[in-house]
Amino acid sequence: MSRAPLFLAMALLGLAVQVAVFVAFLGESGLDFGELGEQAVQTTIAVLALTDLLLTGTIVLLWMPGEAARVGIQKWWPFALAAAGGVCFALPLFLWARERRLEPAGA
Repeated sequence: MSRAPLFLAMALLGLAVQVAVFVAFLGESGLDFGELGEQAVQTTIAVLALTDLLLTGTIVLLWMPGEAARVGIQKWWPFALAAAGGVCFALPLFLWARERRLEPAGA
């Protein structure tokens, strides 16, 4: 049984949650990048979450080109661009494409 639909659903859910949180921020603060940066480092827990996200994103972006080449995905960079929607969108989207590539023909 293919896991591709699950990965696609997770990608879409990740994007929807990111957009919802960003829209809530815009409703409160407008498009204020200074405020966004301030809130991202306002508490120790926020810095912990930001550090985890940045390190995870870096690891994913370093892993993705090699894995894409290994499974035969010719263009990996659109998935890197998708990281603008969050690693929670880009990684499952890449895993969806990878899973589809690994599926046996006719499955």
